[in-house]
Amino acid sequence: MMSFDGSRLSHAYIASGGVVDTLAMAAVCSGSGLRPCMECAHCKKSSRGIHPDIMVISKMDKKREILIEQVRELKKDVIVVPNEAAKKAYIINDAETMNDNAQNAFLRILEEPPSHAVFILKTDTPADLLPTVRSRCVELKTRIEDTPPEAAIASISNEFFSAIRQGGVPLIEFMFRLEKLDKEQLSQFLTAARMQAAAELRTAGSEEKSGKRKVESWELLSCAERVLAKAEEYLELNVNAGHISGLICATLLPSP
Repeated sequence: MMSFDGSRLSHAYIASGGVVDTLAMAAVCSGSGLRPCMECAHCKKSSRGIHPDIMVISKMDKKREILIEQVRELKKDVIVVPNEAAKKAYIINDAETMNDNAQNAFLRILEEPPSHAVFILKTDTPADLLPTVRSRCVELKTRIEDTPPEAAIASISNEFFSAIRQGGVPLIEFMFRLEKLDKEQLSQFLTAARMQAAAELRTAGSEEKSGKRKVESWELLSCAERVLAKAEEYLELNVNAGHISGLICATLLPSP
């Protein structure tokens, strides 16, 4: 399971798959640091599907769309303070099925969201949402090619180092995508990334940078090399890709 910096949660996300439930759990989690902590009472209720501050909006029976009436009901509910947690999470299933009227009504909520609300638009086709809605959400790209050819592993490794230098959302997005690799692909990635880390460490040691910048680059690459080595050990023990990507993300995510 992936984790999020609790102090930096956005008010709105576009995501798919299991990431949606993780986001909702992170929103109501009362743990400090990375969330969900999986230990607090809120996380335990969320995992059982009984948290009163996680609401799910879906298409009504025999309806092909999410209707504007449903969005209006959401608007009424969102002004009410949370029951137990500090925030309320709203999951909108099949968000792309909101008709234009519903999306425009939802847009008005996104433009002036209450501080206690987190909206999660669940969809596999974000392009079907209005551009104005998409522009007000953080879009978590969680898909990766099911069977990337061996030649693509180097490209994935380059994306990894770009993501860790940016931190935050780019790093989280990359880790979601990393979860989609099978064991062989993940092993190839870890080997390629470790080799790249070692090469970049040698380069970093010889570059003429200012003292602080040089130290920061060295420390980041050293940390990456260590966690990649640990990840390879975990993979040999048959730890799944989700836990391994979570380990890497938790280690490399910048502190708030």
